[in-house]
Amino acid sequence: MPILSSQGVRTIGVMSPSSTIVRERFEVGLSILRGMGFKVIVHPQSYEGADSDHQNTGNTAHKVAALRDLTANPEIDLIMASCGGNRACFMLDLLDIAQDLRKPMMGFSDTCMLLAAQYRAGVAGIFGPTVQTLTRMDAQHLNLTHQILKGTTQGLTESDFPTAIPLHTQPFDPITAPVFATTLSILCSLFGTKYMPNLEGHILILEDIGEEISHLDRSLWHLRQIFPASFLKGLVFGEFLNMIDTGRPYGEGLENILKNHARAFGCPVLMHYPIGHSGAIFPIFQGEPITLDVINAAKGRLIFCSHLLKTK
Repeated sequence: MPILSSQGVRTIGVMSPSSTIVRERFEVGLSILRGMGFKVIVHPQSYEGADSDHQNTGNTAHKVAALRDLTANPEIDLIMASCGGNRACFMLDLLDIAQDLRKPMMGFSDTCMLLAAQYRAGVAGIFGPTVQTLTRMDAQHLNLTHQILKGTTQGLTESDFPTAIPLHTQPFDPITAPVFATTLSILCSLFGTKYMPNLEGHILILEDIGEEISHLDRSLWHLRQIFPASFLKGLVFGEFLNMIDTGRPYGEGLENILKNHARAFGCPVLMHYPIGHSGAIFPIFQGEPITLDVINAAKGRLIFCSHLLKTK
């Protein structure tokens, strides 16, 4: 499955597959990319609806045309979403998936719709920051993003990546498998569609934001029906931010919901991995072999980009 050239990313194309940008944040994000040394080509479609009072970024046909323009430009190595939001799913029905998604994309949240279809078509997109997300990332995650996209080492080691808490009290042997990172609510909406990739044998990383706690519980039940025990090689729960419990209290907290479902997957599970909508995010190449290592009852880690890491 092709990822990027050995030379890394030099030129990034930008468009808006989901909602409208916040112009000030968007321009700051572009400045950050250029400060990292990337050439950035911004499609005019990125600005559609930017000064309106709603989320809608023009119409779907304009989004598809922008994607095709950037894909056809031989100078562009990677297509980056301007921001997240909603409505990327409507692009799928208008796309020739194999042709229009042949160039790697990067984003998360709503962009995961396109990343899933791209992965099914055999192209390794990147679960990673959007342009606007760069503005709320700390120095560590900006540095990881820079080095991973550039394909350089520059002192990168395993300790540069965060650790997490294992669900299990007993140690597991390290497991190496292809990774797929996504937003849970987006993944569940893809089940049963022709855009859902085969994730058997993968290490699955999940995160989400702003969902009803009852919906989260139901979504994880749904996930267990699709992915039976031992279907996955590993499961990682990232950030689940701003969960909502409206109306009559649900009676079950986030921590217990995650733990109760996780035990049914029959694979090593890491909890509280710091990745998601907070700005704690870095590029994860879909399908890249990574290692899930449960060190002890209090510490687990994921080892990414082993081809880039310096040996200690």
